[in-house]
Amino acid sequence: ENYKPTPFDIKSFLETQRKNLQAISEAQQTAFEGMQALAQRQTEIMSQIVEENSVIAKEALSKGTPEEKIAKNADLFKSSYERSIDNLNEMSDLINKSNQQATGIINKRVSASINEIKAAVKSPKKKAA
Repeated sequence: ENYKPTPFDIKSFLETQRKNLQAISEAQQTAFEGMQALAQRQTEIMSQIVEENSVIAKEALSKGTPEEKIAKNADLFKSSYERSIDNLNEMSDLINKSNQQATGIINKRVSASINEIKAAVKSPKKKAA
């Protein structure tokens, strides 16, 4: 006589929580893959920087007048700087893309979860009627 039915569908609630955990796991995996791609790209950029610095050092030690060396090095520094800016923009885009994908997964799940919770709360009332 004292038993009162729960105000919501337990099975639906548990399924919603399972889906929430699955979405969190998927978002974490997406973020991890984004960080891996970023680390790989940073490694490639560092190799490129080492190569550029080697070229600059060779140019500084090459034959020629000081004025010629300064002119060559100025061009090398300029192109190196421009590549660095491009690389920073590329890495920023990688980070933003990864964050947007992970956030999209969570946002989609939050919206679905709210709808599922609403349905689970309404469900027992329909059965009782």
